[in-house]
Amino acid sequence: MRRRFHSGVLAGLAMVAAGMASTPAMARETKARHAAPPAPVTELDVATFQTAAGQYVGKPVRVSGCYITSASSGGADCAAFRIADLPGKVDWNGSVPLDGPTMEESSFRKAQQICGDTGRHDQCRAEVTGDVYDPFGDMGVQGQRNFELRNVRIHWLAEPAPQESEKKHRHAPEHQS
Repeated sequence: MRRRFHSGVLAGLAMVAAGMASTPAMARETKARHAAPPAPVTELDVATFQTAAGQYVGKPVRVSGCYITSASSGGADCAAFRIADLPGKVDWNGSVPLDGPTMEESSFRKAQQICGDTGRHDQCRAEVTGDVYDPFGDMGVQGQRNFELRNVRIHWLAEPAPQESEKKHRHAPEHQS
């Protein structure tokens, strides 16, 4: 009797285990392990984005060499400046609009806190990664295009400002004996 009980339990466990292997969750895990790696992200500067964005619609890109500017509830810009910029004078070399509602939340929050104007500020130096989007194309508008990035993540390049305790420690006079 005892032998039949054990063999029945083992047979039941085998059936349960076989049934679990074919569950949708297990199939997703197996598929995820065998999925192709994501395509490499194309890197562009602002000027190249402005001339070539049409060929990247729906694809992820990284835009480098820009400053986050004009951050508001609607979005922000990834702007490049001309070398001849002077303090108080904005001389953009171009910008890439960044869609606010689809932007990664922490990037969007930081941009609004420190990069709300149109100036070139060191703390707003960044690279951005997102998907190229053509809003006018989606609306069926023919002719001129105005491409933007959606699903943006900002990669901040500026070094964080030193904390108050670090400032005091660095500037404290050394004791001489």
